[in-house]
Amino acid sequence: MIHRRAVPLIVLLICLPLGGGHCWAQPDDPPESLEVPDEIVVATRDVPPFAMQNGDGDWEGISIDLMRQIKSDLEEASKHKIQLRFESYPLDEMLDAVAAGRVDVAVAAITVNAERERRMDFTHAFFQSGLGIAVGSSQRRAAWQGIIEAVLSPTFLRILAGLMFAMLISAIAVYFFERKHHDGDFEYGIVRGIGAGLWWAAVTLTTVGYGDKVPKTLPGRMIGLIWMFSGLFIIASFTAAVTSALTVNQLRSRVAGPGDLSRVKVATVAGSTSAGYLRSRHIRFRSHESVELALQSLAEGRCDAVVYDAPILRHLVFQAEAGDQFVLPVTFERQSYAFALPSGSPLREPINQSLLHWTSSSSWEDTLQSYLGDDVE
Repeated sequence: MIHRRAVPLIVLLICLPLGGGHCWAQPDDPPESLEVPDEIVVATRDVPPFAMQNGDGDWEGISIDLMRQIKSDLEEASKHKIQLRFESYPLDEMLDAVAAGRVDVAVAAITVNAERERRMDFTHAFFQSGLGIAVGSSQRRAAWQGIIEAVLSPTFLRILAGLMFAMLISAIAVYFFERKHHDGDFEYGIVRGIGAGLWWAAVTLTTVGYGDKVPKTLPGRMIGLIWMFSGLFIIASFTAAVTSALTVNQLRSRVAGPGDLSRVKVATVAGSTSAGYLRSRHIRFRSHESVELALQSLAEGRCDAVVYDAPILRHLVFQAEAGDQFVLPVTFERQSYAFALPSGSPLREPINQSLLHWTSSSSWEDTLQSYLGDDVE
């Protein structure tokens, strides 16, 4: 039996032929470099200020700049150069390309929602936004302009004509019975007599009742009695009709928020979250391939409002500087922008780490300020 004190000596003798130092714990292997392809195919689309092409044909914007920063981190982690190849798609085709794995990542102003999450993966959100409404300058008017338009509208003029016709019938009737009364107030010629009858009908209808003209005959007084009671209903109906005409005119010509969209012609971008919002609320709309085309339809008067992502609408309307459109100061249906990747993409985790690093830095605030100015939310 080997003595216990001899065991360390035996182990040492065994290790010596193997090179002595190899018996000690080996240092950890150096960390493996990240496996990233030499070229990353990036799907994008023209949605200023998040993604747009400059005069040289190069892509830039909030999302594009962020992707370039992430590429730098991926190059450092993978220890090799990486090329970004941008491919432009319409929105629907871009999402289909991501879901089918034909591109590595989609970078634009892509809203995260449950329907898209079932088809693809998303990074962490890098921007919080919401939907906005762009309207034509004709919607931005003073209250007195709306009142004048309502007063001159065909509906109001028809109401006024009906009231005048009722007064004329009453005036002719009272003149017919009172014209032969020698002590009466209507014993003039037909023109002056009917004119006096109109004056009497007006002051009686409005309950002013000056008393300067009063029917003297029994038939005349009967007509006066009927006219006074009828006046209560005529005035009430006239007031209601005028109020309705003013209200309907304002509803047709003014959009103050999302609650007014069901009453006007709306345009948006096909396949967008704004289209989904309108559809879920049973609001009829016309789809366009891009937000620029939707705004063009607004300028041409083919729609009353364009619903789309608020920061994009503000940027495009501001850049146009035409003054014929503006974005309402209301944001609704909050949403988050993120990058989209094919399901199970190995790039998701390294992109997330880099994205969180950059979006929490001061340089990210500078990027947002340079593109959005005072519209940074």
